[in-house]
Amino acid sequence: MGFKDRIFAVVDLETTGSSYKNGDRIIQIGITFVQHNTILQEYDFKVNPGKKIPLMIEQLTGISNADVKDSPYFEDIAEYVFNLLEECVFVAHNIGFDYFFLSQSFSDAGLQELTIPGMDTVELTKILYPTLDSYRLSDLSRHFELTHLNVHDAAGDARATAELLLQLQEKAVSLPLVTLEKLNQLSNQTQRNNADFFAMCLEMSREQRAPLSSDIHIANSLAVRKVTSLNEQTDYRAKEMYNTEKLWQDIISNSSFQSREGQSDMMTQIEMFLNNKDESAFAIEAPAGFGKTLAYVVPAILRADPKNKVIIATSTLLLQEQLETVMIGLQKTLPFHVAFATLSSRKHLISLDKVEKTDIAELRGTEALVMMSVFVWLTETETGNLSELSASHRMGTLLDTLTYDFEENDSHDKERHLDYFTHHQKKAKEASILITNHAYLSHHFEDIKCYSPDGALTLIVDEAHRLASIYKDKEKVSFPLSAVKRKVLKFSNVVRDYREHLEQNAKIAFPHYELINLEFAMDQVIHTLAELEVQLAAQVRETQESVKEGHYLEGEFIDSAWFRRFSRKLLLHFEELKLMEARFMELEFTDKENSFTRRLSGFLETMETRMSEFHAIQSNDFYSYYSLKVNHKGDSKTFNLEKSHWDIGEKLQKEIKMTFEQTLYISATLLLEEHSHYFSRKIGLDNIHAITYTSQFEDQDKKIDVFIPTDIGAVTKMDHHEWLNMLTKFVFELVSHSEKKILVLFNSNKVLEEVLIRLRNRNDKEKKAIEFLAQGFSGSQRRVHRRFLEAEQAVLLGSGSYWEGVDFPDQPVEVLVMTRLPFDPPDTPENRAIEAYYREVGGANAFRNESLPKMIMRLIQGMGRISRNPADKGIVYCLDTRLVHSPYAKQITANLPSGIKVHETNFEELFS
Repeated sequence: MGFKDRIFAVVDLETTGSSYKNGDRIIQIGITFVQHNTILQEYDFKVNPGKKIPLMIEQLTGISNADVKDSPYFEDIAEYVFNLLEECVFVAHNIGFDYFFLSQSFSDAGLQELTIPGMDTVELTKILYPTLDSYRLSDLSRHFELTHLNVHDAAGDARATAELLLQLQEKAVSLPLVTLEKLNQLSNQTQRNNADFFAMCLEMSREQRAPLSSDIHIANSLAVRKVTSLNEQTDYRAKEMYNTEKLWQDIISNSSFQSREGQSDMMTQIEMFLNNKDESAFAIEAPAGFGKTLAYVVPAILRADPKNKVIIATSTLLLQEQLETVMIGLQKTLPFHVAFATLSSRKHLISLDKVEKTDIAELRGTEALVMMSVFVWLTETETGNLSELSASHRMGTLLDTLTYDFEENDSHDKERHLDYFTHHQKKAKEASILITNHAYLSHHFEDIKCYSPDGALTLIVDEAHRLASIYKDKEKVSFPLSAVKRKVLKFSNVVRDYREHLEQNAKIAFPHYELINLEFAMDQVIHTLAELEVQLAAQVRETQESVKEGHYLEGEFIDSAWFRRFSRKLLLHFEELKLMEARFMELEFTDKENSFTRRLSGFLETMETRMSEFHAIQSNDFYSYYSLKVNHKGDSKTFNLEKSHWDIGEKLQKEIKMTFEQTLYISATLLLEEHSHYFSRKIGLDNIHAITYTSQFEDQDKKIDVFIPTDIGAVTKMDHHEWLNMLTKFVFELVSHSEKKILVLFNSNKVLEEVLIRLRNRNDKEKKAIEFLAQGFSGSQRRVHRRFLEAEQAVLLGSGSYWEGVDFPDQPVEVLVMTRLPFDPPDTPENRAIEAYYREVGGANAFRNESLPKMIMRLIQGMGRISRNPADKGIVYCLDTRLVHSPYAKQITANLPSGIKVHETNFEELFS
């Protein structure tokens, strides 16, 4: 019997737990039989496990002890189930669990362990649908609209998995034959009998001989999706008939977009700015939920054309994707066509040339599975942007080897239908609106000018308060101290070996003399670098010992004067090294073509590159500072020196003005009442025309309530472990008493991890079924974001970008927990550099001028994660009493949006 004629038994189990070895047993078996693309029969067995069903499992599955009280034990039905499965192909969603668990159950019932073939639909789905955010069965059921009435019900899960299997088979058979052949070449790296699935689909595809889709192009045995030309055919006369108000009314009447109070006025203000060529910069502060995105996109649409482009930059890739979604929705409602394109680094684009040159026969394990996914994805993507792939496909290094190098375009042979970087540039040149993020903008000012060399470019900076800090990261330069030391040490051994070889085979007196000098010069470099490592390691230990427990420094501040003294010494030794190499190369008997001299030349070229890096890091300016980053690998440490800038506004503004005719800055936090100079200084402008729109809660009964427990003590004086215990208790109690979506914000990823572990341990101990999502621990940011939005009740632990770079526009957070005020730790290299600067200039306070306004901006951004619409209700729990009890408390509360009310209350009363 051929594989395609076999009966597929799609199986799902519900059990008392995940470990058969530790005594967990089956409580339900669901089996759906499939043959020839048809569901034949379904079985649902309830099983008495002979033990109590844990409360957590009961909550998850809905199966109670009473439900299985009169059900048969597994031993009573084992032979019947075994016979049902005989001669079938066992299919499961995560087969490793179901197959093993059932096989062990058969063995303990006196039957043989399972030996029938098996297939895993998780792996098959990852290969055939490589762009999905999640591969959980419940998520796939929603995506594919599978019959899945009861999640975590074995019969329901088996039915959904059977329908998924049919979908997978249909997808695989429909692939271009060349793609399916490549999948078969790699399928021996899949688990169990998934290779038989691909062989079956290849056989069926050859039998059907379906014509190749007109959307697919095949070149050099590679099937790729054709991309369409995006020349914008704008009806400019139609465009000229509109102003922002009229266009906005048209959009509202033809879509689900809704107008918000003040939004129309903001559009008009932006339209006036864009039409006033005498004004080069404009800033708007508008609160969260105001509808800022549509307020700037609509006038941008009227302003932009392919020659005079509008570039919109937001702070993160996730927000960039949300903006792209808005643009796609708007395109469907506009009375004229406006093309937009996204700007991405070529390192995010796949190179077809490199894909073709990859020897797939050499791929093993995860890399083989990722390559299978890539072959499928190439038949679907029109961009070649690897961000489209699921995060589960980005493990390992394979994808990095398939992207363009920084200065490389794809090959242009006659068979090449497209290369994605060229298409990316072409699309950008043809579009009117370009969408990107702050990081790309910071690195590609010159590239952006090339997209419209003869026109005027306009820049709209969303989340503008974050631009300066992201630009600062771009301006960092580093010197790999430990890596350079290892390189010199390794080559000094090569020099020694070659010198000893010359001495043993000497034809002239002292042939090794210059090599001895070269070795000595290398030893000086090695000694100086080693000395620096020892001193820096001691400095790190001293600093870490003085830092309060629970604070985790990302780097060590280095005194500039001390660093300059060291630099002179190291540069001198490098110059001596170059001189000794030159003298050796000038010797008459030196063979310029032998392997040693070629290696010596290569080594010196590398050192020249490192020296240029060192010169870059050595040059100092008014706002720069030095820091040390330490990477721990086992018992060893590696050191990297960095030069950063804590105030980069002047340089940033110079690049902006050289590239853009007009720039619009938009954010919820730009112009704080007592710190109105802060944003303009950070962005490099002495003064800027700006307007502020008031909070959506002003003059409304609706407000955000901020609760501060009065009996928890000051976080700055609390013992670290005591603080962790308090956080864990508070969050767990809150989750247990609330059915709302809760976002918990941290200042430290390390603290987040420690609290997450404690929460999960308590969750297991109390046998609750609470799902804690956490940044960095629950998948990609995109996946975590989507899972949080889709859940009826969810808890999300986040830090960093979750304060100000992740938006929840459609389903706002209902409860927000701020574990402490979002100050940066005072001992960071940047804060120490700022303190040193203000001490030197005198007459100003670093905390009041820098740390406090930065914290207040982040605090308001954090509060903007909740209650974005007037109808929304929002609650904030701030576990940091400094919000109301500190010398600067009045400044904080004075800058909070109107309508936010702060209450102090007892910890226990919050849950009574």
